[in-house]
Amino acid sequence: MHLDQCLRACREETGPGFRKVGLASLNHPYIAAIYGLEEFQGIRFLVLELVEGPTLADQLATGPLEIPELLRIGIQITEALEAAHQRGVIHRDLKPANIKLTSDGNAKVLDFGLAKRSERVAEAAATVTMDPVSGAG
Repeated sequence: MHLDQCLRACREETGPGFRKVGLASLNHPYIAAIYGLEEFQGIRFLVLELVEGPTLADQLATGPLEIPELLRIGIQITEALEAAHQRGVIHRDLKPANIKLTSDGNAKVLDFGLAKRSERVAEAAATVTMDPVSGAG
């Protein structure tokens, strides 16, 4: 997401309750670090980790991913979303353009600017445990 898009999204979506979403608690290797919500001249904006590399959208534009890479990236995105859901945070804007691929090939979920808080999601996530190998719950 470009700076102007981020500023626009934050201006539209960040009301007084925005800090209650709990974005600062999202500390996960596959989620871009969120350092804070700041305000300058009446415009709120997120301060995020700089993640170098192409977006998943950029990568997909060059052609399909190999199955092992597709599975690895898919698992990493799933783990990131699971971590967010365990904290009651719903991303609400997940798409290939909001996922960066780092130089070591890992995925980083970006842009929680439209995120919402849901205690119900947090409670449901806490009751579901899944074996990552077999998929058994």
